[in-house]
Amino acid sequence: MYPTCQADEPYPLFGPRSQEPSVATYKAAPGEQAPQNYADLGTWLAERTRVRSVDMLGGDFWLVSQFSPNQPGSDWVVTFDNTYYENAKFVVLGDDGLRQTFETGADTDINDVPRGAVAVTLAPNHHYVVVVHVTSKFFTAMPRIDVQTRTQYHRRRTNESALMLGSLGVLFGLGIFILFVGLWIKDRSYTLYGCQALILVLGWGFFFGVPQSWLGISTGPINFTQWFILLPVVHARFTIRFLDLWRHAPRMARVGYAIVIASIIALPVSLFFPSLAFLIATFAVSIVVLFSACMGAWALLRGVRRARFFTLAYMAVLIPGSIILPVNFGLVPSIVDNADLLTLMGNSCEAMLLAFALADHVKLVEDGRERFRRGMQEAIAKASIDALTGLGNRLAFNVMVEEITRRENTDPAQGTWQIAMIDLDGLKQVNDSLGHDRGDELLRAVGEGLARLGDLIRAFRLGGDEFAVIAYGDELSQQRLAKALAELDKMLRESHFPDAGVSFGICSAPADQRRFSNADFAELVREADRTMYAHKSRRRTERTGEQPLPEVRSE
Repeated sequence: MYPTCQADEPYPLFGPRSQEPSVATYKAAPGEQAPQNYADLGTWLAERTRVRSVDMLGGDFWLVSQFSPNQPGSDWVVTFDNTYYENAKFVVLGDDGLRQTFETGADTDINDVPRGAVAVTLAPNHHYVVVVHVTSKFFTAMPRIDVQTRTQYHRRRTNESALMLGSLGVLFGLGIFILFVGLWIKDRSYTLYGCQALILVLGWGFFFGVPQSWLGISTGPINFTQWFILLPVVHARFTIRFLDLWRHAPRMARVGYAIVIASIIALPVSLFFPSLAFLIATFAVSIVVLFSACMGAWALLRGVRRARFFTLAYMAVLIPGSIILPVNFGLVPSIVDNADLLTLMGNSCEAMLLAFALADHVKLVEDGRERFRRGMQEAIAKASIDALTGLGNRLAFNVMVEEITRRENTDPAQGTWQIAMIDLDGLKQVNDSLGHDRGDELLRAVGEGLARLGDLIRAFRLGGDEFAVIAYGDELSQQRLAKALAELDKMLRESHFPDAGVSFGICSAPADQRRFSNADFAELVREADRTMYAHKSRRRTERTGEQPLPEVRSE
């Protein structure tokens, strides 16, 4: 009889602590049968060849675990878990005559999600043994046999199922949404991230047997490993694209694409050599996660703001990965009760943090665009202002004309557009006799006067001694504009510029005209110019006395 010993129990993260009897492993030969009753166990074991543990590259094995119930009650559940396997046949034997069988696994139609289990009735103070014949192309960890009461098992399974489906739901929802956004806005970073999340959904869904148990789909030679081998193809490209490695670190971008090419080559290899599939998948995922984490930390140290959530996302994967990786290679037993589920939850956190990273990237882009827009507005504003007078310059005048020609005058009864062309008289004499500084004072005085004309009036210095005014209003407002310009002319002559003045002409568009073309407005300018020159000519012929208001012409 194989002596029983207490195994190191994993930390219970997802439910009540289970009874963890030790497991003895034996090599299974073709055609071998399990013992028929508890009394035959000793003879049966003596005929088996014991091995240290299952081979991670797969094979046929017998797993034997002896135990006695450590709690009162008769309703118990025996579970065979902690690893992926294709087929497992349970036999539960007891010294009270119990014999109960059960079959589960990835290639059966009765696979139990999230783990194979058999409900048994156990009597206190009796001894029992679980004999499992397990067959698999590969194992993902050292198998474990748990014994729990039915109530404990129900609580644990409810917690694990909810966490598994919730994590898959988060991955699926984020993947679909971000993939749609990426395709809609044609951003490759979003598209690659969406594909990455959906590949994780497929990989973990296949691992937990969702296609077989829930959807009733036979997956044939395809299992979860192929999806995880495919993952680095989009994972590395997403990292390269998101962190812009071709621009900042082209050598590391080449390393990323080497990972992509290696994963593409490894995919058919995993189908031709299925026993190596899990080791290939583990190695590929470990390399690409380490690559992404290192690149995120490198970018963060270089002050790349978008790398904040990106780096944090891969920390969420590396922590459970550091727990499960030695388990995957069969080096140590699992220290938690379901390391695979813990890794899935880490992937779910990774997906959310990467979504935050993409959102943060969008905010950074929008902030950059807003800064650029404001800078352009400031540059345009500076380029549109005459530095000497503070009025709009010719560029601002042309821009306002373009705006007017794009509008429609919805209510002509309230007024129409008016244009005044103004010429500053005497500027050359002031510059020649008193100097350009005095001439600049004259120009500033004209600018200040035109700036005070009113809210619906905008003045421009077109260059040199030429000014223009664009106004909106009726005939009375046009008369007020003419009067204000005449007063400006008087003010200049009475304020230390006796030889200066303004000649102006005002032209108004027809009152019933709703829309103006560029040609229409050019004609208004030409007519106002003709009126201004007529006014200037009259001023030259006048010698003394108060000057009358010039004739205001309207079309």
